[in-house]
Amino acid sequence: MKQFHKTALLALTLGLGLTAVSAPAAAQAPTEVTFWTWYLSPKFDPYIKQTIAAFEKANPTIKVKWFDKQDSMVQDFIASVNLGSAPDVVNLNIDETGKAAQNGFLRNVDALTPLASLKSTFYPQTLANFTIGGKVYGYPWYGSLNEGVLLYNPDLMAKAGVKAPKNMTELLNMVKTIKDKTGAYAWVPALKDPGGASFLGYFSSDGLPIYNAKGEAAFNSPAHVAILQKYVDLFKGGYFPEDALRKEAFQLATELYAQNRVAMIVGGPQALNRIKDTNPSLYAKTVVATAPLGKANTQTGTSMGMVIPQASKHPAEAAKLAAYFTNNANQIAFAKIVPIVPTTAAAQNDPLFKGASSDPIAKATALVGASGRFINPGFKAPGNSDDLYKNFSDNIEAALLGKKTPKAALDDSVKFWNANMKK
Repeated sequence: MKQFHKTALLALTLGLGLTAVSAPAAAQAPTEVTFWTWYLSPKFDPYIKQTIAAFEKANPTIKVKWFDKQDSMVQDFIASVNLGSAPDVVNLNIDETGKAAQNGFLRNVDALTPLASLKSTFYPQTLANFTIGGKVYGYPWYGSLNEGVLLYNPDLMAKAGVKAPKNMTELLNMVKTIKDKTGAYAWVPALKDPGGASFLGYFSSDGLPIYNAKGEAAFNSPAHVAILQKYVDLFKGGYFPEDALRKEAFQLATELYAQNRVAMIVGGPQALNRIKDTNPSLYAKTVVATAPLGKANTQTGTSMGMVIPQASKHPAEAAKLAAYFTNNANQIAFAKIVPIVPTTAAAQNDPLFKGASSDPIAKATALVGASGRFINPGFKAPGNSDDLYKNFSDNIEAALLGKKTPKAALDDSVKFWNANMKK
């Protein structure tokens, strides 16, 4: 963006030479704040640029330099810290915020924005997600729910003779029926997820602990094994697509659903955007319902946040930008563009989420948009989650492929976690 030097412009307007401007009247150069986002460009360029422009108008002494990072975000951030060239505001998720805070890379934002202000802006749980050691290290931004909503093809459900499942037990019990009677898969669960270790989420949503009272990994009880065994049996029976071990579940589910090869999607309403583009007629008849939940009867999820690196040269200005982007008005504006879940407490009462509609996207958005209070990872990720999640995911794959029994897979992973986990 162009920078206008007001003093120079005034001097030219009055017909004065720049030398006529006295030193005290010279305009001070704006403070430049560097802002990194994660996977938002180019799709959301208009929203980000418009919000930055509005912020700069409201804060004329601050200019924002925006970069969108993608695959290299975490590596680039760590490198920038080590090189002493860290950005001022960084868009990180809950897990990465926790790791960065534990490594001493971040400023606690409750020292930059009053805690009372943070508490009045955000849901208690979403704020707690970015709280480490009693200090808040991130401004919660847009979120998502793992369960989200249930989207289903009414024709396939009728052909199978089943109704929308009310909980995960019902969903798992109808997997064989739907496939046997229609040839379509019931749904595509996230079977292998190195970045998030999906089965840990399944355990948590069923009310099973990931750690014991000592903070040790403890996800290998008979109850944990029974859940994994159920998925293994269905996978071996051909009731889940083999590609679920090779492709990201959300991507695969939306592809197959649009081809009438999957009856249901359990997830965020963003899936509907793709279905609307690829199969408009199926989109029009897709039914939206509340998501089937596990025995804990909770919605798990995650959110992005905005953090301030310890190495930021302009922390006060950075805090202003982070607070501005994450305020209720700007989160609602973002939700009007893409069905994100705002993390601001005022969002639950916004008209955007109150209206009734027969349009699938509108209905799904209303169902999840006011549910930000549920955004909870379900368990705290360990400091070295990348290595541990990969080990867990590899063991899950071994169980699904019959290389290990479910019990051996979970026992091996628990053993690895307890030998290598950084708390």
